[in-house]
Amino acid sequence: MAQDPIQTAVDRLAARLRRSVVINDPGVHLLYASAHYGDEDPVRIRAVLQREADAKVIGHVLAQGVATWTSAGIIPPNPGLQMHARVCLPVRWQGDLLGLLMVMDADGSLTTRELAVITAVAEQVAPLLAPRSPGGPDPAEQAVLDLVGDDPLQRRRALAELPAMPEVTVIEFGVTGGAAAGHVETALRTALSGRLCAVRDGVAVVLVDDPRGYADRVLHRIRDLSAGRFDCTAGVGGAVSGLEHAFESAAQARLARRAAATVLEVPVAAWAELGPWAILLRIPPGELSEAALPDELRRLREADPGGVLTRTVRAYLDRAGNGPAAAATLHIHRTTLYYRLRQVRELTGLDLDDGRTRLILHLGLVLAEALT
Repeated sequence: MAQDPIQTAVDRLAARLRRSVVINDPGVHLLYASAHYGDEDPVRIRAVLQREADAKVIGHVLAQGVATWTSAGIIPPNPGLQMHARVCLPVRWQGDLLGLLMVMDADGSLTTRELAVITAVAEQVAPLLAPRSPGGPDPAEQAVLDLVGDDPLQRRRALAELPAMPEVTVIEFGVTGGAAAGHVETALRTALSGRLCAVRDGVAVVLVDDPRGYADRVLHRIRDLSAGRFDCTAGVGGAVSGLEHAFESAAQARLARRAAATVLEVPVAAWAELGPWAILLRIPPGELSEAALPDELRRLREADPGGVLTRTVRAYLDRAGNGPAAAATLHIHRTTLYYRLRQVRELTGLDLDDGRTRLILHLGLVLAEALT
C-alpha cells in the first residue's frame, strides 16, 4: 500500500532536521506525526499516544494567535504543562488555514536555512491537505442556525435536514473578552465536538437531549482551551418536545445567557430559574436606563438618600410581605421593620398593602439591579 504523501513529507522533514515534527489541524488536533528524535516532551508523547492534545495545551497554542499567522512563529515553552518550545508554521492554501506544521525547538537552535526547508514542506503539503479540509459552511450547522432562527419557512426546511429528537434543550454559550476570533471559534468548536451545534461570532448554540451537567462540563473545557484569554457563560433553555419547538428553547437560552453574563453574574443560568428576569430581560438593552424605572421607585429613592428604607422594602417584598421573615433577613426587630414601613408611607404616600404598588415596586427594584 502506498504511503500517504503528507506522512512521507513529515517523515522526510523530521529525518533531515533530526527533530520531531507534527502537522495538526487548525484546532490543534493531531493529523500527522513523525518518529521521535530525542527532543520530545511529555506533551508530544501524550498527543501521539492518545491522538489528541490536552485542552490546556490546545489553549496555550491558540492563545498565541496562530489562526492569524501567515509565517513561522514560536510557540513559547510552558513549564506548567511540561511543554517545550516549538516552531509553528501555518499551512495555508488559497488563504485558508488548513493546518499547523510544528517542529520541536526547545533550545531555539533552528537555523534560517532549516526554517526555509520547513517553509518549503508546508508549501508542498498545502495542496495535498486542501481536499481533506471541509470547504464552505457545514450544511448541518446552517440547519441548526435556521432551526433556532426567526424565519418559520427556514425552520421547516431545517427540520427535514436534521435527525429527529423526541425532546430537545437548547444551550447557548457566549464569550466575553478580547481574544482573537479564531481562538474563540476553535475553542467553542472543540468543546462542543460531536454535538449538533452551530458557532457564529463568538456564540454557540447546541441541541442536547439531556442537559444535566452538560453546560458545566463544556464551560470547564472551554476554560482550559481559553488559556485565560476570555471567559464564557451559558444559558440553558427549557426542554421542548421535538425539534419543531427548538426555537422556543433557543430564545429562552439566549435570555438566560444574557442574565448569566450581566445581572446574575454566574457561569450558567437556566431559564427555569430566572424568575422576574425572564420578563425584564426582554427589554432591549438600549432601553435599560434610569428612565425605565417606575415613578413609585423614584419617589422611594428620593425620600431615602441613605437607602435604608429601600433595602427594607426590598426585603419585605422578597419575603412576600412576611414581616418576621423580612426582619430576620435584615437582622432587625419586627418593631423596627414596621416603623420603617410606616415611614415609607408617610414620606412617599406609597401603600404597601396595595397589590399593584407592591408589584410595581418589586419589579422596579429588580430592574434597578441591572443598572448597577
